[in-house]
Amino acid sequence: MRFSHQTLSAIIATLSCYVLIEVAFADPVSIEVALPNFASGGGESLKFKGVAAISGADLHLTSAAGSLYGAAFNRDLVSLSNQRSFSTYFTFRMTNPQCGTGEGADGLAFVIQADESSVGSSGGGIGYEGIPSSLAIEFDSFKNDGFSDPDNNHIGISLNGNPKSVATVEAPFLLINETTYHAWVDYDGRADLLEVRLMDSAARPSVATLSYKTDLEAIFGSEVFVGFTAATGSCFEQHYISSFYFSRDLLAGGIDTTLNEYLSAHY
Repeated sequence: MRFSHQTLSAIIATLSCYVLIEVAFADPVSIEVALPNFASGGGESLKFKGVAAISGADLHLTSAAGSLYGAAFNRDLVSLSNQRSFSTYFTFRMTNPQCGTGEGADGLAFVIQADESSVGSSGGGIGYEGIPSSLAIEFDSFKNDGFSDPDNNHIGISLNGNPKSVATVEAPFLLINETTYHAWVDYDGRADLLEVRLMDSAARPSVATLSYKTDLEAIFGSEVFVGFTAATGSCFEQHYISSFYFSRDLLAGGIDTTLNEYLSAHY
């Protein structure tokens, strides 16, 4: 059977409409935290410490001033009952460095901790230093020799509030600039595998930027608080979180906002 060019165009247009309708009416995925931004009450589920606050559509952890600490954690406990497995995705930016040419300090971290009342400090501990029973994924912009930092632009995995990271990798991008970066952290409790990904777009990399084998069940219980910390020292910069998604279970392929719509669940 042969079709005219006009008929084929009409068929393709009709099929395209069906595809668009299917995508538009796809069921959203329910996860514990789904904040595409922090405007219009987006920070109501958070508890703030230090200088952290909502600024417009962003979670503003610190301004560009010396010796500051800021943190924000979920007010309610999250249950990681499936062998501590989880998936998270967030976007952030670090701007306005104030320490020499293009240099700032100290960075920000995604943190899971057992006791929300625990607080960190300013400086090289990036706001999580000293928090017991915790996991921190740090985006570190200052080389602190006392913490064995490899350089002033790296990603690190730190446990139990110790800024001497158990694993590090040079960041694939310059962390301090006007770029909004996309980060994914996924933990498979069955395989004891923690993976971190960083990208300058919403396209989730297939290969992890940093991987580490660890048993999080040995670090904290199933009830935890999740959030972010940041700090400055004698050098400084601004730290912003622009969006935050968190699932209390491992999602196959990670959280992908380019493929799925997510809604916050009540838990």
